[in-house]
Amino acid sequence: MQKTMPLRTMSLAAVLAAGLALAGCGGAASSSAGGSAAGSATSAATNGTATGGTAASAASSTSAAAATGTSTSVPFPVAVGNTWNYKITTGGESGTTTNKMTTVTSVAAGQQVTMLTTDHVGSVNGSATETYLFHADGSIGYPLGSFSPGSGVTVTSNGVVWPPASVIASGQPSQSTLNIAIKAAGQNLSTTAHVTVQGDGTATVTVPAGTYQATVVLVTERLEIVGITASIQIKTWLAPGVGPVKELVNTSEGTATSVVADEELLSFTKG
Repeated sequence: MQKTMPLRTMSLAAVLAAGLALAGCGGAASSSAGGSAAGSATSAATNGTATGGTAASAASSTSAAAATGTSTSVPFPVAVGNTWNYKITTGGESGTTTNKMTTVTSVAAGQQVTMLTTDHVGSVNGSATETYLFHADGSIGYPLGSFSPGSGVTVTSNGVVWPPASVIASGQPSQSTLNIAIKAAGQNLSTTAHVTVQGDGTATVTVPAGTYQATVVLVTERLEIVGITASIQIKTWLAPGVGPVKELVNTSEGTATSVVADEELLSFTKG
């Protein structure tokens, strides 16, 4: 007889899936029960990600801001055809994930950007699209709905907002909440995720694509379900005129902390 996974374990898997999707590590790939996923540094958080899962940062170029029609800098250059290729390591497997901006549309609130994410990690080969809304003040909204296919995680209300570059540079934390519905072990569960976006200064980082002086942004998601308290932290390095060049995802349950995903930029091509 095949054994079924306990509800607490399934719930934790769903919680981690929610966090990984927020990091941009679940856009095209399905999360396993252990929380393994593949994704992109620009998919946020926040989807988006920023994955990564994506943000507003002083590290972005003035030309990028002009391209989006915003008055302040944005986390990565915005133009149709811009493409980021990353090496990703997650769940003991390595592969690649590619992000490509497919549309940039002017809307009343600012600029709406569609990103196509394609993953090739282990046996996972898939693609998904994510939508970002760049506001005129430099903040970015992630209209999250469904997370990675098969995760059973859905945002029922609210969303994540990355603050403008000036707030990121100040180190002042910005708070968001997500009301989340989770289907696990045949049961319907719900919880509220508390998300904090905060600048963490600047640092030199070396990845396969080169060495960059980057702005560091931390996104921390905390939530509790069926007695399980989990925390997911996404650390992203954003380089001027390039965007996310590295992303590290950590998860914590109680006193145990583990690295879930590591992404590094292989190449960036302008559209």
